[in-house]
Amino acid sequence: MIIIEELAVNLGNAIDNGLPGAEIQWKMASSDRRTKTYPRQRREDSRLSAVLILLYPVNDTPTTVFIQRPLYDGVHSGQIGFPGGKMEEGDNTLTGTALREACEETGICSDDVFVIGSLTP
Repeated sequence: MIIIEELAVNLGNAIDNGLPGAEIQWKMASSDRRTKTYPRQRREDSRLSAVLILLYPVNDTPTTVFIQRPLYDGVHSGQIGFPGGKMEEGDNTLTGTALREACEETGICSDDVFVIGSLTP
């Protein structure tokens, strides 16, 4: 059984060695997200945003946190996802955005979080 510390080291090493990035994101995207243009272009109405993949041990088993987004008239209404949201004034980095949003949405704040790395935006 992999323990959380070993998982953190393995994930950190994988991130340091480089990630497949946009190409694999394109392959994994839902059909309604794909267009005929590659690489994908950022839409003018899109917002910079970030999520936090929060890993923690439960009986030596790596576990993660999901939230359910509120219901509203929008594209992410009611979705299950990682805690996160849009970058706001005062956020210096997307990592800062992810940490702030996770704190707001889960009560787990940056003092309790060790950031392993960042995935491809």
